[in-house]
Formats: sequence, structure tokens, C-alpha cells
Amino acid sequence: MKIAIGLDIGGTNTKTVIVSENGEVLLSHKSPTPVITEKDKEKIENLLINNLKDFLNEASAKKVISGAREVSGIGIGIAGLIDRKHGRIIQSPNISAINGLAMRDIFEKEFSLPVTLENDANAYAYGEKWIGAGKDLDNFIVLTLGTGLGGGLIYKGQLYEGPMEVGHMTIVPSGRYCTCGSSGCLESYASGRAIVDRAVSSLEKGTDSLLLKCCDGNIYKITPEVIYETALDGDSLCREVFREVGQFLGIGIANLINILGIDAVIIGGGLIGAWDMFIEELSKEAQKRAFKLLSTDVKILKTALTKDGGSIGAAGLLFSRLGGVSDQAAS
Repeated sequence: MKIAIGLDIGGTNTKTVIVSENGEVLLSHKSPTPVITEKDKEKIENLLINNLKDFLNEASAKKVISGAREVSGIGIGIAGLIDRKHGRIIQSPNISAINGLAMRDIFEKEFSLPVTLENDANAYAYGEKWIGAGKDLDNFIVLTLGTGLGGGLIYKGQLYEGPMEVGHMTIVPSGRYCTCGSSGCLESYASGRAIVDRAVSSLEKGTDSLLLKCCDGNIYKITPEVIYETALDGDSLCREVFREVGQFLGIGIANLINILGIDAVIIGGGLIGAWDMFIEELSKEAQKRAFKLLSTDVKILKTALTKDGGSIGAAGLLFSRLGGVSDQAAS
């Protein structure tokens, strides 16, 4: 049986899986993405390689990798603009230390395996088409809600290999600053970072909230998870933060529907657990703003790959680009 390694390197966490050629996850691991400054950026190469070596040692010890299972290669999904031809990261707004890194060559040299490099949201979209909520759909967008906001497009059953930087479409002219260098981007209003920034900004202005009692009273240690848990406790600020996320996502999705004429939008990523907090406002806003003839039958779906969508998709793309069986599974 052939297997592939899939990595999803995000702004906060790196998820690594070993996947069979039929999409079965044999081993999964999540670890913090190394935090590296521009000054020490050469260190990230070794940290990423060593993390994967540790994972492979674990896989060997658990007999996940054995003589009966042939490792076909490594698929890597990473947030940012990708130079596919040269296997290089052009720019990653949320992991700036990897800008310019020739990721494919580095990993191929170290592990003596074929390596494919793709934007993380594109990899996620491929995973949904391969074995997820989009396997019976031909035209859909995937939005990944994590530290940032990514987008991937499946068009006529195939992955669109363009940038699809949905998170960096302008939603609010002269709006909030974005890590990409622009302002008013959708990501600045609908992402893990945006959720924290919005809550902290309100607390700094004196808004009353249960969040003031969290994190030992240090509001600058608040995380999206803390805001979600506090929203479940009925906190009005936290609920308003997620309502706004839904509103801005709905505006962005309406734009995508009007431009692309898609059949569905699939939403995944690390913040998908807060689905119930934003989906009502998202659906209402999208229906209000999109052309009725284009939006009436569009489905808004929750990912079927709640845990490892990006890493599974990256492994599937490795199989596909080697001409493996996952091409058949995704067609």
C-alpha cells in the first residue's frame, strides 16, 4: 500500500499526517509552528525538518511506516503565495520568516522523496474534493478560518492553481491594518487574529466583559478559544465579535458567488468549532447581497475534514501530481 506524508503549516500550528492512497489517515500530529523572527529566519528550516523527523520516528515506532507501506512523498500546504514551478514560498503574511524559502528543494534533499508545495487553502480544497464535503460537487470555494483566512477553488472538478487570496480582498476601504501591508482586508475582520484584535480593542476602550476575568486579568493573552468559550457563557461582547465575523464573511461570500457562480461554499479551519456563533449572520448577509438567481441554490457547508483538512489535502495532491490513484478519487 502506498502512503504519503502531508503537512499543513499554519500561522499558529503545524499539522502532520500519514495518509493512505484511499484517503485514510493512519497517523496524525499537531504541534506549534515555530515562532521565528526575521533576524533568525535561517533557523526555521532546521526546526521544520526536525519536527518532521520526530514525527517519522514516531510513525516507524508505531509500525505505521513499514516494508509493506511505500512512502510516495511529502505534500506541503503553507499559508501564502507559492511559486509552484520552483517550489518556493513567495510571501507568507502570517509566517514572514519563510518568505523566499525554497521549501521543495530543502525537503527533497533532506528526505530523498518527491515533494509538492501548495498554498494551504488550495490543499484544503483538494482534500474536500478528494474525500470530503465536496466530493460530489464540481464548483465550490473552500474558506479556511484560522490565524488568517485562506481560500481555495475547485472549478469543473479540478483545483484552480491560482493565488485565491480571498482573505485579502478589500471589504472596508481604509479599514483595519492587515499583515499583508494593505488595509480593510477580509482577513482583518474574519480570522483568529481579527477576533482577538476586535475583542482586545473593545476591552481597551472600557467595554465590560467576562473576558476581563480571563487569563489572570491580562487581556493581551486572550485567544480565539477563550473568546469562544466566553461567548458560550453568554458574554455579549464575545457574541458580538462572532456575529461580526459572520457578517463580514457573508459579504465576502456574496462577492465570490457573484463573480464565480459556484455551487457551494465549504468552511473549515481551526475556528470551525465556532460555526454556530457565526453561520446565521453569514447566511443572512450572503443572501442579502448576492444576486438571487446566482445564490438561491448555493450551499453553505461545514467541512467534513474538521481535524486535518489541509494536511490530508496536501498528501492527496502529492499522490495526484505523481499520477497516483487520488487522481481517480478526485475525478
